Amino acid sequence: MRPRDEAKETLILNTALRLITQTGLAGLKMADLAREAGVATGTVYIYFADKPALIARLYTYLLRHSLSDLTAGILATDPVRVQIQKMARNYLTENTEHPEYNAFFEQYFRSPFYEETEISQAEEQSALQPIYDIVRRGQAETIIKEVNPDLLVTLVCGMLNELAKQVLYTKQPISEADWTTAFSVLWDGIKR
Repeated sequence: MRPRDEAKETLILNTALRLITQTGLAGLKMADLAREAGVATGTVYIYFADKPALIARLYTYLLRHSLSDLTAGILATDPVRVQIQKMARNYLTENTEHPEYNAFFEQYFRSPFYEETEISQAEEQSALQPIYDIVRRGQAETIIKEVNPDLLVTLVCGMLNELAKQVLYTKQPISEADWTTAFSVLWDGIKR
């Protein structure tokens, strides 16, 4: 058996994302995916046993990819508020530069393909760990509300997801003044 080609797997995943953006999860057909990716249908099945396995892998791939730059520009010496502000800006930038990621996530969580497994939970935990680390640091320093960190992360990510949709809908980048206002509202929601 030939070793798996990571570049080919990435090609298949990126092609699947593009097709899902066009047709939705239900409209994705493995034969169409193979044709668009320029590989044989059997090749797709070498990498993914079936459509649910492909979609589950695409979820973990996009989760890792979309959250990989969250900590860009953040220094360990930055105050908690500054770390959260930088991370929030990185998150917003990622969502406005790659709207197809959020479109996939929204479909995935509402689809019959969504299934929490130990692997997906571990991937989520690992990808989101930088956010939780800063929240817990802020709680330890009595800067951030002492509530379940999941609630705070949901609040922050939810607001930023909606702000990204607004930016994409209006096709206008967020101004610095609007970003300052948005972050102020976000910060007021989580600070102690």
